[in-house]
Amino acid sequence: MIKDKDLLNVDMLDVLNPFNGEVVGKAVSANKSQVHEVLNRALQFHCDLSAKDREEILLKTALYIEKHKDSLAILISSESGLSLQDTIYEVERVINCAKYSAKVCALVEIDTTNEYILGDDNYPELSVITDPMDLIVGITPFNHPMNQVAHKVFPAIAAGASIVIKPSEKTPLSAFKLLEILLENGLPDGMFGVVVNENPMQILEDILSFPKLDMITFTGGLSTGLIIQQKMIEYGHGLKRYVPELGGCSSLIICDDANIDKAIDLVLEGCFKNSGQRCTAIRRVIVDKIIAEEFINKLSQSVKSIKYGDPLDKDVDMGTVIDEQAAYNIKQRIDLAIDGGARLLYGGGMKGSLLSPTILDNVDLSMELVSQETFGPVCSIIRADSFEEALSIAKKTNYKLAGAIVTTDKEKAERASSELKVGQFSLNGPPGYRTEAAPFGGFGDSGNGEKEGIILAAKGMRRIRTFYKH
Repeated sequence: MIKDKDLLNVDMLDVLNPFNGEVVGKAVSANKSQVHEVLNRALQFHCDLSAKDREEILLKTALYIEKHKDSLAILISSESGLSLQDTIYEVERVINCAKYSAKVCALVEIDTTNEYILGDDNYPELSVITDPMDLIVGITPFNHPMNQVAHKVFPAIAAGASIVIKPSEKTPLSAFKLLEILLENGLPDGMFGVVVNENPMQILEDILSFPKLDMITFTGGLSTGLIIQQKMIEYGHGLKRYVPELGGCSSLIICDDANIDKAIDLVLEGCFKNSGQRCTAIRRVIVDKIIAEEFINKLSQSVKSIKYGDPLDKDVDMGTVIDEQAAYNIKQRIDLAIDGGARLLYGGGMKGSLLSPTILDNVDLSMELVSQETFGPVCSIIRADSFEEALSIAKKTNYKLAGAIVTTDKEKAERASSELKVGQFSLNGPPGYRTEAAPFGGFGDSGNGEKEGIILAAKGMRRIRTFYKH
């Protein structure tokens, strides 16, 4: 979004491959004036595209991404360290997001409130009108560098709203690539912009100092989410719409009647997919002591099938975490848990940004490994004497994003869903499961109840007004 003639006057940010440290690309590191230039261009842009026009752009974009799926997966893996198996899945999510967003372009322009307002001769005729917000800012993390951007940008396009994305400084290339793809497939210049800086706190200040923001949608950690909330107040945006999708510390409860093989499959997916770097990843595996030994023995054998290493190797199941510092922090929590009495069953190794998939038994809730969001490939097993104790353990967290249970007892499942009060709950499925259409978000330290999900996200990017006709 910086004019070519200005490229000689900008700083560039090196983007590194977490596996080998090689420079895989460069991005413009925008200063305050450049950030405000991009924001102002988006603010001044007024969308005159019809719902049909926006639908066609999104469908063309989906088709383009389908044709270039493999190369896009390589790009994501190169800057994130995620395995190609994970990033191919991510690209498929992006395609689905584009297709579903296309379906709702016309829908979001209609407010169904009109259908439920009963006529009354004593009151004037009225209609409920929606129109797009002028300027939305999306702030996205490193763990799904293209999909997280898509789930903010595509609903904005469906809504007819302008949006500027601030991606992670560690993985900005996917965001810029998505911008390039959209422009190539008909999106008008100015409707979508990307800004990044090597100093994430500085660029947040630069963005929030812009006086005319309508909405901020943020996906990331609790600490940053709270900083954004405070800065919004400081810069006079305290009453603007804020949608924070924050971290999680999800529990999987495995009851004494559980299908153990099913439970193991869920643990392997929930703890190690995306190198454990998902807000909905399973952080606590709470297993009934009656089946604990059988479950642990089978899991310890099954985890050996996970091949980890070079993310660009097609045979590798799991790549790196985002950088060596992140790996070190996770390794510290593992070691502290072992020192505190946890038993290492598998893994625990670290080489640069590469962590081995790790399983620990006899984990205690007081351990930082499970009391905080540990963003890496760790399975922490907690044994419970009963369903009541398992449920009590799962409830002991301020994170309320996701949870799951493996059982044949629907009453137990319904009770767990009711008492955990998380944003999404699965019976015999992973906590991280979601469809593009469904609401997504959490409560407590996981969010303020505002929801993502394409329909709600797109509707939330439009203003609602009531027009009385006297």
